[in-house]
Amino acid sequence: MERLTKALAAAFGAVMSFVTGLPPMIWVMVAVMSLDYITGIMCGAMGKSPKTENGGLSSGAAFEGLLKKVLILCIVGLAALVDHAIAVSAGVEMAAVTGACCLWFVASEGLSILENAAAMGVPIPKVLMRALEIMREKGNADNQDK
Repeated sequence: MERLTKALAAAFGAVMSFVTGLPPMIWVMVAVMSLDYITGIMCGAMGKSPKTENGGLSSGAAFEGLLKKVLILCIVGLAALVDHAIAVSAGVEMAAVTGACCLWFVASEGLSILENAAAMGVPIPKVLMRALEIMREKGNADNQDK
């Protein structure tokens, strides 16, 4: 039993060491993704979800939302690998690609939160909506230029 406890403690320590070493922008993105999921559930609970025919909760829609969040994390992981490859090749430490991806997803998820809130009847500050739209448009414009 003691060996199992020590192994679990070591595994937990390794995971926590990795997680606590993540850049702050990734934590912001994970927080915004969580808020989007929560507001989506709230929207469905109020019967105002645009993702279902009756506007209510749907386990299928919730599962699809979780899968999309996992794919977002995979894309950010890919961006981190690109940053690492550039850093190793150029000998320069950077996280530009990861930061740009995180910012784009923060803007996209933030807009989704505002859309969920608006569907539930919450007034949305236009300045916040516009700021997130500009962030997302800027990210899209950069992608289309290439």
